[in-house]
Amino acid sequence: RIEKKKEVSVEIIESNKRYVLPSEDVVFLPTTSVSAEDLCKYFNSGIAKALRGVDNIKKIHVRVDEGIGQGAGCELDMINFRQV
Repeated sequence: RIEKKKEVSVEIIESNKRYVLPSEDVVFLPTTSVSAEDLCKYFNSGIAKALRGVDNIKKIHVRVDEGIGQGAGCELDMINFRQV
């Protein structure tokens, strides 16, 4: 469960643990999780939308690393993306 407390803090209760974080240190992302895979897709999509009008970029590759040897990458074909 996640609750905003008077816009000053964000309270997270998970597995019988309670975390309170300053609101200024928290960003809510429209993703199902914060796995490297989902963050990769989220960032790649945002970059592609920002570059939609640019016609000299064929592909965008994003990689998010969680630690040494752990991470995910994803590639987006801009030619197909522009046609959507």
